[in-house]
Amino acid sequence: MLGLLVLLPALGDAQSSATLPKGVIQRTVVVSLQRVASESIEGRAAGQRMQALLQKMTVDLAGRQKEPDFPRLAQQSQSEYGNAQRQAQADLRAKMSPVLAAIASERGTDVILNADTLVWSAPRLDVTNEVISKMDAASTSSPSAK
Repeated sequence: MLGLLVLLPALGDAQSSATLPKGVIQRTVVVSLQRVASESIEGRAAGQRMQALLQKMTVDLAGRQKEPDFPRLAQQSQSEYGNAQRQAQADLRAKMSPVLAAIASERGTDVILNADTLVWSAPRLDVTNEVISKMDAASTSSPSAK
């Protein structure tokens, strides 16, 4: 354990977690869920599907503005959009979960934190690029990726 304590400061804050020497244990890592959602193939595809749904709902509602039950229809559309958004997030988390588990296993990680909610963390703890790369690789090799 002392060797690990001596080794980690030598890595420096600017060093990426992807370049850690083999066998170095990282008890805590961080991942930006926002970046995964906006930069991964799966996340971008989900974002495009949500944008298309929003446009469809907007057009549908625009044609029904004069109907007496428009407020109810608008509220129903908003609820449906929220449900679709939550489902898209759950689907992305389900695809990200095995990637995070593999990274945690490889690094001896006990905790993975959402980098988007932290005040600060050392850059060497950030595994976001690795998560995106592994998800993209899985996405392009899977026939049901889309």
